[in-house]
Amino acid sequence: MMSKEHGMISLSIVSILLIASLLFTLASSKQVYYQIKRAQNTILERQAFWSAEGGLECAFTELKQKNIKPTELTFSHTCSDLAPSSLLSINSLPAIGDHTEYKLISHYNNNGSKEEVRKTIGYGGGGVLSTIETSASVELTGSQHFVPNKTENKASDGKYKCKSIVSGGTVNYVSSDGGDDHFYTLDTNGSWHGTGGLGDPLFECNSAYLSNLFDPANPPSAFAVTSVKGGDILENETVDVFNALFNKDISEHASVREEIKNDAVGIVIGTNVSDKTSGGWVKNCHTKVDNAYKNGKRRIWIDGSCALTGSIFGTSIETDNDEAVQLIIFNGVLFTRAVTNFNGILYQYVSTSLDVLTAWENLFDENSDIGVLPGGFLQGDLTADYDLMPFLVEGSLYIDGGVGIDAIDRTIRINGSIIPSYNKGKVTKHSTQLKWAKGTWHDF
Repeated sequence: MMSKEHGMISLSIVSILLIASLLFTLASSKQVYYQIKRAQNTILERQAFWSAEGGLECAFTELKQKNIKPTELTFSHTCSDLAPSSLLSINSLPAIGDHTEYKLISHYNNNGSKEEVRKTIGYGGGGVLSTIETSASVELTGSQHFVPNKTENKASDGKYKCKSIVSGGTVNYVSSDGGDDHFYTLDTNGSWHGTGGLGDPLFECNSAYLSNLFDPANPPSAFAVTSVKGGDILENETVDVFNALFNKDISEHASVREEIKNDAVGIVIGTNVSDKTSGGWVKNCHTKVDNAYKNGKRRIWIDGSCALTGSIFGTSIETDNDEAVQLIIFNGVLFTRAVTNFNGILYQYVSTSLDVLTAWENLFDENSDIGVLPGGFLQGDLTADYDLMPFLVEGSLYIDGGVGIDAIDRTIRINGSIIPSYNKGKVTKHSTQLKWAKGTWHDF
């Protein structure tokens, strides 16, 4: 009897141990299974994350190759090489409009594994935001009618807060010997006085954003009112046109020059010392630019001073932006004679060390190499204040696009009958330079 009881006890103990072992095993298996599932989910999550992040890289490449912004219709919003559009989509904030900065958003969703990655991209190429933008002070001389950038801002009366000139210094009008010389801001109400290259402006500026500058001692006959500097002229602003156009500091100009040189529609003129006169004028610059334009070049970088004449940029102001030009005069002066039309952005850089007066004197001294006769502009006209005039127009010049001049610590004089109109499409045609915003992903 005692032996049977011992057997039952042993059997019970063994059963309990077996049950405990089984429970432990089951618990361990459940934990292992949980860990396996958790690892699998982590892998899926990481795959989703890398797919979403890869989508951003893919989108960035597409935007850069197409030279577009994420709000443009030609942007695919997908990356078919990485994932089907049903799984991966790329969008932006803002979702509409033309801006210099966007938040690019890549969203990936596959079988419940969702990831969204956001990074900021920035564009140079907002370019100038007024008809003329310069880091220098401005002295206006001659007869100048400006069609401003109407901007997106409106006053309380629903009329636009227009922009004509943005200056790093002051803006003043200096009378010449002419009769009806003045600076005038053109909107739809002033078109009776003159029009832009594309005809009458179709917008109306708020009255506080219209200017009519002239010398009170020599007022134009058409106006008996007081000289007015309106809100369309902004003074003492921080201006860096090069950065606005190319999203780079002026110290990085060599990389921009190289980029233009390698662009299918780009060309660099005047890089060699032998290409120039002793005064820094590119020899036969007019002919070289004329040939470049005829050969389809629309991004033209000129190292040094350049004299241009005739209808080398077409015979009219164009209604579309397809043939818009990006003309860059780098550390030189620009003389135009009877260049009646220009579509695009004209950018000029003038260093503090450039001797502008000597450059003008050299236009006469080595004119046979320069190739453009000054015409009514005579050597006897040169005075000391020509050192403040890196851009001289002889004859009237219609510009549809914009003008940007970097000339820090200088006062530039814009002399001549220029009629520029702001056209954002032509200003930004070749300037959607894309970069990851610093601190948001890649710092390059």
